[in-house]
Amino acid sequence: MRAPSTGLLLAAAVLTAATVAAAPAVPAFAAETAKVVTGAPSGPGGASTATCPAGTHLTGGGYRLQPDAAGPVRANGPTADATGWSAQAERGSVVAFAVCETED
Repeated sequence: MRAPSTGLLLAAAVLTAATVAAAPAVPAFAAETAKVVTGAPSGPGGASTATCPAGTHLTGGGYRLQPDAAGPVRANGPTADATGWSAQAERGSVVAFAVCETED
Protein backbone atom coordinates (compact mmCIF):
# COMPACT_ATOMS: atom_id res chain seq x y z
CA MET A 1 0.00 0.00 0.00
CA ARG A 2 1.30 3.39 -0.92
CA ALA A 3 1.24 6.38 1.47
CA PRO A 4 -0.69 9.48 0.32
CA SER A 5 1.40 12.20 -1.26
CA THR A 6 2.12 15.12 1.07
CA GLY A 7 3.07 17.36 -1.85
CA LEU A 8 -0.58 17.81 -2.84
CA LEU A 9 -1.59 18.68 0.73
CA LEU A 10 1.28 21.16 1.01
CA ALA A 11 0.24 22.85 -2.25
CA ALA A 12 -3.35 23.17 -1.01
CA ALA A 13 -2.16 24.72 2.27
CA VAL A 14 0.01 27.26 0.43
CA LEU A 15 -2.85 28.17 -1.93
CA THR A 16 -5.24 28.63 1.01
CA ALA A 17 -2.74 30.82 2.88
CA ALA A 18 -2.18 32.98 -0.22
CA THR A 19 -5.94 33.40 -0.73
CA VAL A 20 -6.45 34.48 2.89
CA ALA A 21 -3.50 36.89 2.73
CA ALA A 22 -4.85 38.45 -0.48
CA ALA A 23 -8.35 39.03 0.93
CA PRO A 24 -9.18 42.73 1.27
CA ALA A 25 -9.27 44.22 4.74
CA VAL A 26 -12.73 44.77 6.23
CA PRO A 27 -13.38 48.51 6.57
CA ALA A 28 -13.81 49.84 10.09
CA PHE A 29 -17.12 51.51 10.83
CA ALA A 30 -17.64 54.26 13.36
CA ALA A 31 -19.89 53.45 16.30
CA GLU A 32 -23.25 55.16 16.35
CA THR A 33 -24.62 56.78 19.46
CA ALA A 34 -28.40 57.04 19.89
CA LYS A 35 -30.04 60.10 21.39
CA VAL A 36 -33.76 60.53 22.11
CA VAL A 37 -35.12 64.02 21.50
CA THR A 38 -38.53 65.05 22.86
CA GLY A 39 -40.81 67.65 21.29
CA ALA A 40 -42.87 70.20 23.19
CA PRO A 41 -46.33 69.02 24.30
CA SER A 42 -48.97 69.94 21.76
CA GLY A 43 -52.06 71.96 22.49
CA PRO A 44 -55.36 70.03 22.44
CA GLY A 45 -55.71 68.52 18.94
CA GLY A 46 -52.39 70.02 17.85
CA ALA A 47 -49.14 68.43 16.70
CA SER A 48 -45.88 67.90 18.56
CA THR A 49 -42.62 67.64 16.62
CA ALA A 50 -39.22 66.42 17.85
CA THR A 51 -36.33 67.48 15.61
CA CYS A 52 -32.92 65.77 15.47
CA PRO A 53 -29.97 68.06 16.23
CA ALA A 54 -27.42 68.95 13.54
CA GLY A 55 -24.91 66.19 12.87
CA THR A 56 -27.40 63.41 13.58
CA HIS A 57 -29.89 61.45 11.50
CA LEU A 58 -33.35 60.11 12.31
CA THR A 59 -33.68 56.37 12.92
CA GLY A 60 -37.17 56.21 14.44
CA GLY A 61 -39.63 57.86 16.74
CA GLY A 62 -42.98 57.71 18.45
CA TYR A 63 -45.32 59.56 20.76
CA ARG A 64 -46.73 59.65 24.27
CA LEU A 65 -50.33 60.69 24.85
CA GLN A 66 -50.86 63.20 27.62
CA PRO A 67 -53.47 62.51 30.35
CA ASP A 68 -56.02 64.81 28.64
CA ALA A 69 -55.86 62.85 25.35
CA ALA A 70 -58.87 60.92 24.13
CA GLY A 71 -59.57 59.21 20.85
CA PRO A 72 -57.17 58.00 18.20
CA VAL A 73 -53.89 59.50 17.06
CA ARG A 74 -54.30 61.33 13.72
CA ALA A 75 -50.65 61.39 12.71
CA ASN A 76 -47.51 59.58 13.81
CA GLY A 77 -44.44 59.47 11.60
CA PRO A 78 -41.28 61.13 10.31
CA THR A 79 -41.40 64.75 9.23
CA ALA A 80 -41.50 65.47 5.48
CA ASP A 81 -37.76 66.23 5.43
CA ALA A 82 -36.94 63.16 7.59
CA THR A 83 -35.12 65.23 10.23
CA GLY A 84 -37.59 64.54 13.03
CA TRP A 85 -40.81 62.88 14.18
CA SER A 86 -44.28 64.35 14.45
CA ALA A 87 -47.47 63.16 16.15
CA GLN A 88 -50.97 64.57 16.55
CA ALA A 89 -53.81 63.33 18.75
CA GLU A 90 -57.39 63.74 17.57
CA ARG A 91 -58.41 65.19 20.93
CA GLY A 92 -56.05 66.20 23.70
CA SER A 93 -52.30 66.65 23.84
CA VAL A 94 -49.42 64.51 22.63
CA VAL A 95 -45.62 64.59 22.94
CA ALA A 96 -43.51 63.33 20.01
CA PHE A 97 -40.03 61.87 20.36
CA ALA A 98 -37.33 61.17 17.78
CA VAL A 99 -34.52 58.65 17.99
CA CYS A 100 -31.45 60.27 16.41
CA GLU A 101 -28.02 58.77 15.84
CA THR A 102 -24.62 60.25 15.31
CA GLU A 103 -21.44 58.53 14.22
CA ASP A 104 -18.59 58.77 16.71
